[in-house]
Amino acid sequence: MSHLELEVADGIALIRFDNPPLQVMTPQTMNELNAMLPRLQESDVRAVVFTGNAKSGYFIRHFSVEELDDNTRGENAGWDRSMDDVLWDIEHLPVPVIAAIEGSAWGGGLEFALACDIRVAKDGDWRFGLPEVSVGILPGGGGTQRLTEVVGRGKALEMMLRPTLVDAAEAFRLGIFEQLVERDSSDSALDRAMALARDIASRSPHAVRHIKHLVRSAQSPVQMDDLREESRRFADLLTTEEAKQGLSGAAANHRAERKGQ
Repeated sequence: MSHLELEVADGIALIRFDNPPLQVMTPQTMNELNAMLPRLQESDVRAVVFTGNAKSGYFIRHFSVEELDDNTRGENAGWDRSMDDVLWDIEHLPVPVIAAIEGSAWGGGLEFALACDIRVAKDGDWRFGLPEVSVGILPGGGGTQRLTEVVGRGKALEMMLRPTLVDAAEAFRLGIFEQLVERDSSDSALDRAMALARDIASRSPHAVRHIKHLVRSAQSPVQMDDLREESRRFADLLTTEEAKQGLSGAAANHRAERKGQ
């Protein structure tokens, strides 16, 4: 049985994850996702949305502890590529990747969400965190790095070392989620994520791809090489038809405003 279902329509690639009854990831999940990567990089895809099975109460529960237990005995179910490699490629897709989260996400489930560019969650009785230390291991799918980038070093250490699970409102306050859909809203997290994806898909694909690349490669403190790369890509966009038409229309409006003064 497949864990992932892919549908591409109107420039948006929607990927649903469903692995009942536990809603956990396994090597099969990563292998299916790895096989989808070439399709997600095709030019007709302008945004990617990941979602889970909201009825399960989980976005992705965590990585399968049965598989990890098998690994401690030298049994390996077989990976086409490592989870690190697959999530790196998801993170570096040329288009924005949005996670629509309606349910809890622990361990590998939260690590998966952290590899997405934008996370939209529904408020509810959910919990989020990286509790791997409670079974004597550490977050092995990028969590030590990506959670630290989002919430800061001290909070990341506290969450992983205690370990601490936070509710949706606290995760939103910490910046783990960019949008939080109110608990009593008729919108689901997927509704809000798809609206965001449609908005992005309506923009210049060249500009969107350049912006994602530059934001993903941004450093602190700001580096002159990155500023020069930004200028180069800015100049490149000025040659596109989208920019020519957009600037021409905006300039005409400004000229009309000047004449009206």
